[in-house]
Amino acid sequence: MNKNTFSNRVTWYNFILCIFVVWIHAQNTDLFTEVVMIEGKPLFNQIEQTIVSDIAVVGVAGFFLCSGYLFYRNYSWGKVLEKYKTRFVGLFIPYVIWTLLYYFIHVGVSYITPLRAVFNEPPITVTWKGIVDAVLNYRYCVFLWFLQFLILFVVISPLIYLLISNRYMGIVAIVLVLVIDSTGICGDLAFGGIQAQAFCNWLFIYMTGGYIGVHGSGAVESKNTSWLLLLASVIFAVLAYYFFKHSPSMFTNLMYLLLFASALWCLTCKLPLPMAASWQKHTFMVYMTHFLIVRGMNVLVSKYLSASMWPGILLFFLLPVLCFALTALFWRICGKGQSFVWKMLSGNR
Repeated sequence: MNKNTFSNRVTWYNFILCIFVVWIHAQNTDLFTEVVMIEGKPLFNQIEQTIVSDIAVVGVAGFFLCSGYLFYRNYSWGKVLEKYKTRFVGLFIPYVIWTLLYYFIHVGVSYITPLRAVFNEPPITVTWKGIVDAVLNYRYCVFLWFLQFLILFVVISPLIYLLISNRYMGIVAIVLVLVIDSTGICGDLAFGGIQAQAFCNWLFIYMTGGYIGVHGSGAVESKNTSWLLLLASVIFAVLAYYFFKHSPSMFTNLMYLLLFASALWCLTCKLPLPMAASWQKHTFMVYMTHFLIVRGMNVLVSKYLSASMWPGILLFFLLPVLCFALTALFWRICGKGQSFVWKMLSGNR
């Protein structure tokens, strides 16, 4: 496929993954405590739980897979510094800005009595130690662990490329990481706030995407995705899901996430999708702002409208729409993405 077609497929893929990630944090059964029983079952609670645990969780794996692929598809030793420069602007600077922004939002809420009561925010005193902790350990925006991992993967990218640049050594390296994941030999080992086990888990997905970017970009970006490939990817994803549910382990979990994310890409390539709208491209900003939006809306609606799961389930499905709508509005306010503020917050996207 040509460059524009491939870019459009990536936009649609990331758009779907972003909806999944919003749903992960939009789960609100802890706030909407008045359970709605349908035929003797808490149906709405079960729907949310199923969507989040069995479908939406693939969103994170898909982002790591896609990030690894895009990072390494045109990687070379001559582009190491260029890659560092672009990711410094696209990942590191937004990470620091958003961790500080969330920190000071929490500080502000903690000093405003009505808001402090609504969001149960304990008093926060601004200190240099608190600021450093907010950045290093994403204390007030827990979802930014994903961005921190991406930054770390970029830091060690030459080592990853050294391992995956050779077709056979790359397979051995990826299998070795999977074995480390599956055996859990990392245990509770941690380096600062980084859990080694979680780091290795997502490294497997990211390295797999990178390996495909180096050795399989021709197949991924082919003009036509065959029905046979799509069918095979779906079958493998379904089988992985079956084994994960019947024999849950880190191995079956990782294989399910990887194969589901891969099948979703094949489906995205096969569907006759139109050109993505501009608002669908704001996935990075949606990711950065969605937690504040979904948590705030869930808290406000459950406290001041109703604690029933009727509005709860409706809000659950509408929150991705609200997140993209508010981001699109902010994009327009920022001169359709041309303002300095938008470029800094979005990593110049």
